[in-house]
Order: sequence, then C-alpha cells, then structure tokens
Amino acid sequence: MVAQPKKPRPKRPAIHLGEIDTAALVDRLRELYEAGGDPEFEQFPTSDELLLVLRHAERTVGELRVDTAKVDPRDVMGEAAVIRTKLWQYLREQADAGQLKAIEAGRAVGRPWHRFNEALCVNTKHGAQQKAQRLKAEQVRRPDERRAPETARAHELMDAAEEVERLGRIARHLPLFPIAHRLCHQLLEQRDGLAVDGMWEWWLDDIAEVVDNRTTDLEKANLLDLLASFVREIHKLARDRNQPATTTDEARQALTAATDFVHRPVPAIPRQQARSQTGTPARRSEAVLGPDMTSVTTSGGPSTCPTPVMPGPSNDRLSPRPPAPQPGACATRAR
Repeated sequence: MVAQPKKPRPKRPAIHLGEIDTAALVDRLRELYEAGGDPEFEQFPTSDELLLVLRHAERTVGELRVDTAKVDPRDVMGEAAVIRTKLWQYLREQADAGQLKAIEAGRAVGRPWHRFNEALCVNTKHGAQQKAQRLKAEQVRRPDERRAPETARAHELMDAAEEVERLGRIARHLPLFPIAHRLCHQLLEQRDGLAVDGMWEWWLDDIAEVVDNRTTDLEKANLLDLLASFVREIHKLARDRNQPATTTDEARQALTAATDFVHRPVPAIPRQQARSQTGTPARRSEAVLGPDMTSVTTSGGPSTCPTPVMPGPSNDRLSPRPPAPQPGACATRAR
C-alpha cells in the first residue's frame, strides 16, 4: 500500500501586536483582580510598570477567591489569563526590538561580535551574527516568510535597491526642480482656464499645497512626479470627454509648456570608445597574405612589417628559421 504524500504544513503567520493600549489592559486586569479578592490588591503596581504588573498577577493568581454568587469564576480567571498572555506577547515583541537596537548600537561603535556571545547565549561570533539576523528577520518579515537569517538578508538587499533607486531619482530630478517649480506656478495662475473637476481638481490642490514647501532633495524630486501625474490625468480627462483641456490661451500655453517638459526626450548616454590597456583607442587589425605569400597586417593606418612565410611543413626541424627584421629596415618581400 503506497503511502500518500503528506501535505506541507502552512507557514506560521508572523502576527505582531504592534502598539496597543497597555494602560487600558492593565486597568481591566486590576478590576478583575479586585473582583477576585486579591489579598495584595493595595500593592497592585501602576499601569506604567508593566513587568511588575505581570509579576504581581502571576504571584497572586492562586489566591483569588471569586464570589460565585455574582460572577462565574471561569470567566474572571479566563479573561485575566488572556490579558496576561497579550501583555507578555507585547513585552516579547518590545524585547526583540530593543535587543536588536542594542546590538546595532554596539556594532556601530565597533564592538566585535564575539563580545555579544554571553549576552545572546551563544558560543561563537557566528552564532551571535545569526541570532542578530533572526531578530532582524522577526522585525521585517511578512506572514509568508520564516524567521531566518536569509529573510533578513533578502530584506536588506531590497532596502539597498530601493535606496539606489531613490538616489537615482534625486540625481535625475533635482537639477530640473527650478523649471518644474515655475511651471507649477504657471498652472496655478491659470487654474480657471483648466478644464478640471473632481479628482483632477485634487491634483491641483495637492500641487498648490506643496509647491512652496519643498525643502529636502527627495521632496523636490517628488514635485516632478506630481507635475507629471497632473499633466497625464488632465489630458486623459480631455480625451475621455472629447473636449479641450483648456478654455483660455494663457492656460493652453501653460499646459503646453508643462506637457513639453514632462515628455522631454531623455538624453542618450554616449557610448565610450573601446581602449587598449595603454589608454589608446583600440583598432581592429586584420592579417592578410600578400601576393607573394607574405603576411601583411592592416589596422587602418600604415602597414606594419610583414613576416615572411617559409614553405614546407611546420614541423620540419631542418628548415632554416627566417632572420628577424632589423629595426628601421622593413623587408617587403620574402627572398
């Protein structure tokens, strides 16, 4: 009987609580312990002492005496247990993030990996690196990804690629910011002559709100994208409604200037001429045989000295070796 292959187990989802209202949870836990007759209720810690709250709840949970005439003890104890579990989960997440920040702070000042061995309960510096990568993966992974060092490295590569793309956009768009800034103001001045409404009106409102508040290089680069989006949408609206995009000559001139700017041709990158190792341009050489069976090399310039070709088999040891041409005296024919 052939055994059926087992279905792969689904990956554990990476569910994070994130930021929660811990004060409200502690207040509810305090109410439950008061209803359960906590003998040390007067010593119940405050809401900002989360670890002490959990320690107190764990220590006194066995001494609660719930009035069964008013409430069901299982409801009180069960709800208190769920709240405690949720608060411990929150602390675990905060501990992972805090521990990772501490490791990164130590590495930033040059602390070697092997000095983290005891703190991370590992024996080698490689183990410390792997554990730090797992902490990193827990912070960045998606629900379908494992808590593994490979996940952290994959996200680091994606972040690096996004950073390269961001810097490239800034390098391309930042020199053109003054032109885009002037074109945006021209469009806003001719706003009454632009045939826009609804969502397309929102594009103009967004431009008016941010056009004079661009301070960082990334914000200045993003203004070009905002201008391009408006130009694309207003022309799309005009095509859909089969009507012109402007109603005045001034607005038409402003929109034409913005359209020409958005659809400007991208300059071609000149191809670099191939060069040899000495720095001079490489030439394509061709070796040909002359009518007298001599080898002549041509490279677009004057012919080099030909090398005589001796008759006979190449392995004939008795064949005399031709003399080397003397400098300055170039033989043109094999004797």
